[in-house]
Amino acid sequence: MAISATVLRSKRTQTTVDVSDSEVPELLVNKAIELYGERGCHAVSAREIIRQAGVLNEAAVRYYFGNKQGLLNACMVSIAAESESIFASRWAGLQQRRDANETTTVRSVVTALLGGMITLHSQHPNAVNLMARMIREEGEAGQDMLLAGFSPTIERFERELVELLPGKSPKALRLHSFLAINNIVNGLVDMKLLERLKPVDEGSTHFQLQADELMNGFIDYVSAGVSANSDI
Repeated sequence: MAISATVLRSKRTQTTVDVSDSEVPELLVNKAIELYGERGCHAVSAREIIRQAGVLNEAAVRYYFGNKQGLLNACMVSIAAESESIFASRWAGLQQRRDANETTTVRSVVTALLGGMITLHSQHPNAVNLMARMIREEGEAGQDMLLAGFSPTIERFERELVELLPGKSPKALRLHSFLAINNIVNGLVDMKLLERLKPVDEGSTHFQLQADELMNGFIDYVSAGVSANSDI
């Protein structure tokens, strides 16, 4: 059976196409990530997601996901699946360094993590935006969804650091690893605020950094936090 879907070509014209049942959930999830990421989880209705996804069945979210929480969970699963391959490549790069007897440092581990998140953000900025919104807007339920999808990344990051920071207690390592990841996610989402700061260079109208300066500065900041001593 096919569900009829509407694809909006412009504000005035519409073209109707047939979409199979199996394609509808992906359409809804992709549109939900886009809209929730852009405007927030409480600013977008299920009806708007359905219509902008081009699905004619106005009960589609309830049919496929049960409710908004089910749709948000599907969004997190989708983002986590996409990020998994990105981070797998980054972790594999670290292992290749070890296999080649190259030194692995805290900075190289942070670079792998930050580089993976930047890749995800460059490909799908609204996915990272939604991750940040889940922390801020959806309370414990949203945070649990986020952790369920990204615990493997958090745990891998910790494992990479254990051997490099043998004097750090498990509690301190967990805390600093969490703060590092939280800073990376929210830092990427809020990065445009940098451009609104007062300039530090004469002749500039706003604060500016080249891409490599931004990357290196971010890595330095996160690496220092992860490497910091702690009494806990």
